[in-house]
Amino acid sequence: MSLYCLVYTSIASQKISEDDLRDLLNKTRKKNETRNVTGMLLYLDPFFMQVLEGEETMVNDLFNLIKQDARHDNVSLIYRKPIEERYYPDWKMGFSKITHENLSTLEGFSDFLQTPTPEFFRNSHSKVDELLYKFKHEMLF
Repeated sequence: MSLYCLVYTSIASQKISEDDLRDLLNKTRKKNETRNVTGMLLYLDPFFMQVLEGEETMVNDLFNLIKQDARHDNVSLIYRKPIEERYYPDWKMGFSKITHENLSTLEGFSDFLQTPTPEFFRNSHSKVDELLYKFKHEMLF
């Protein structure tokens, strides 16, 4: 089995409440457990960034479902790559809702996250990885 990591961004097609986010996470975590998919979801209203890790076919199939999901607009693949081991091995879907308040604590990230664009992230893989690392270790709930 070959492991893959896929990172994408999207824009929410409608306003998402806290309850909607929690419901989405509960359902996603259950499904990911059966699919053996791990990862993390960041949300800065209305912007999503998600990391999916798992068997290559499963990750690609899941990404194709996400691209067809009416809750997402402008789904943009940031990168897809083989990995030796999972970065989020115990997370069926870690989550952090980014706010402008917690952005101010992430040195160097407040500027580009004020108006995130898929183009920036596609051209800045090291920044994407650094951002994901910071949220993995500092901001998740």
